[in-house]
Amino acid sequence: MLGDISDQEANELIALISKTTVANFLKRGMVESKMFPVNHYIHVACYVLYDQSYLYNILKEVASKISPEELARRSKSLGPGLNHLGFYSTCMLYLHGRAQVIYDNLNKKKGGETNIVVEPETKKKETKFVLDFWKRLSPNYLNDETLILKNKRLTCLSDDYIEKLKGNMIPINNNKEITKRLKQTIAHLTIYSFLSQAECRFTISEHGPYYFKDNTEPLIFKEFIELYTGDVMYGIDMTGNMPYKITNIAPFSNVIFGMTLKDMNKIEFNDWGTLFADPTDYSSKITSIGIWTRELSHPKDLRYPDYLGELKPLSLNILEELSKFAKSATKELYLNMSKWNFTKRLMLGSHLYANIVLGVYAQYAGIEDKFNWTWAFDYASGKPLKTDLIDKDKIKFYIDKLGKKIKSNLAETKVEKLYITALEKYKGVHPIVTRMFRSKRVARSDPFYYFLQDE
Repeated sequence: MLGDISDQEANELIALISKTTVANFLKRGMVESKMFPVNHYIHVACYVLYDQSYLYNILKEVASKISPEELARRSKSLGPGLNHLGFYSTCMLYLHGRAQVIYDNLNKKKGGETNIVVEPETKKKETKFVLDFWKRLSPNYLNDETLILKNKRLTCLSDDYIEKLKGNMIPINNNKEITKRLKQTIAHLTIYSFLSQAECRFTISEHGPYYFKDNTEPLIFKEFIELYTGDVMYGIDMTGNMPYKITNIAPFSNVIFGMTLKDMNKIEFNDWGTLFADPTDYSSKITSIGIWTRELSHPKDLRYPDYLGELKPLSLNILEELSKFAKSATKELYLNMSKWNFTKRLMLGSHLYANIVLGVYAQYAGIEDKFNWTWAFDYASGKPLKTDLIDKDKIKFYIDKLGKKIKSNLAETKVEKLYITALEKYKGVHPIVTRMFRSKRVARSDPFYYFLQDE
């Protein structure tokens, strides 16, 4: 039964994801944007996911229709709606929200409040369910069958799947014109994808390296999904999913680039799906490319391994059309979004972090119509929320609380106060982030995301 894990196992999983999250964060650093309040909206979304039991309530409905194991296996293809980053973030964002609440409650107790239960038994139960759901995902998705990346490889496709793509690869050795066009198209799509998703990178993914049987050159993939094509996707009305329209639509809702590379010094990935390559600009190292789009089959109709969605190979001519779309859409979105007020920008980001993965889970289960996904936009517009899973007053509380300047208090150590001072320039950051900067020795006994609390 999902969630039936011991306190010890739960704490081991919490320690594991705490360690990898801190390592990834310290390597990347804080995210800032001139357009969107990124730190603010992430922490609001994390509160929603945990404090309002939003993630738990939807996941338990998903699990009643499809197991996490099967859900993961159906994603072992190019261009799926879910991937390792989505699986990892399911647990990470929930635990981040949990840590925010525990941090708040511990500080209330230190401040003299006596009626505070740091982590109620009902919340422990929910946390165990989420941890158990998470631990069944990536081991059934990754070729290495691991929960987190062990060898800095991010591979999910079978050898047979890869071999079927071989005939679609186009040799481009030393063809600087093609390389230039490819590089420009990927750059334009990247800028568009980040802007359209409020700096969230979920719609961009990279993975590899793979190898064709008779080739020692590594093969990596870069995918772009949810390119704007209008209001309908695999028969589902998508009108309310995003608070904007784009005049000139994309030729396809997704595009996948495969590239074989020569003379690479390093190809490594982390659990956030970030590629670390040496050289960083590997465009001159590309020996062949493949371009595909994936048919839009409803996720509930996929079956592993027999039917994972058909791939359609595309010619190099598509590069110009994709670039034209991305440049036009980026300009239109920027002009539109620059007129938005703070709340609308914040709630777009909170919507994406709270809903984008959960919404796909619900699609895999065939129950996406059971939930209302527009609550963030309704809140931003001052409309009543059309869901009983979200408390509107609590959203305002989160926004206001996180909008205040971080201040240290008497309960915090001298070191914690120094870290808080350093974070003051980042708006919307929860002081929980200061726990990332503790020593590894301290973190072993008290991980970033807190062991289950008995107080």
